[in-house]
Amino acid sequence: MSASYTYATADFSEASETSEPVVELGGKIKRKELRTLARHVRTGHVGPTSVYYAGVTAPAIAAGMATLVAASLDRAHWPEIAVFQASSIVAAMAGISWYLIFMRWSYRHSYGRGTELEFETQVRVDETGVYWSRGAMDVTIGWHGVTDVKFEKKFIRICVKDGDDVILPNSWFAKRSEKKETYQRLKGLLEACGQAENAAG
Repeated sequence: MSASYTYATADFSEASETSEPVVELGGKIKRKELRTLARHVRTGHVGPTSVYYAGVTAPAIAAGMATLVAASLDRAHWPEIAVFQASSIVAAMAGISWYLIFMRWSYRHSYGRGTELEFETQVRVDETGVYWSRGAMDVTIGWHGVTDVKFEKKFIRICVKDGDDVILPNSWFAKRSEKKETYQRLKGLLEACGQAENAAG
């Protein structure tokens, strides 16, 4: 069962009328925090499309350089074995060099979608689920869509199935003890409410 999402104008007034919020906090995410989260979530710094095109174009560059070098050395009346060896070495160097340059150009330098640093993020968690808001977007996540709650060095991470994880950075907590208490409450909710929803489903 996947997480349910609702996109609308941010409004938590109707998110949970019958239950008191267990966790309710928010603020702006710093650029360094966003970069840290992206590194945890992503498996690599280069997208799969970039890797594909780098792998496709590198052999073409190598073959072109091999042909060019072979033709030039053949006109200079080099022995065939020397032409073969020289063109092979140049082709290999050209292919590897192009692959490395292409991958470097494709390296991801930006993180997020542009609004993470501009608007404040509000997170509300209770026994009915996780409610997340930023700007004009409101996301509702049922407990059946939460797979885990992790206590990381620089943030608390609510792992979401089929969606982006929810992050609670250290800057939102006045003290480390508050962070630990919040983590324990979230973990307890996940175990209690998650099991209840799975049993009901």
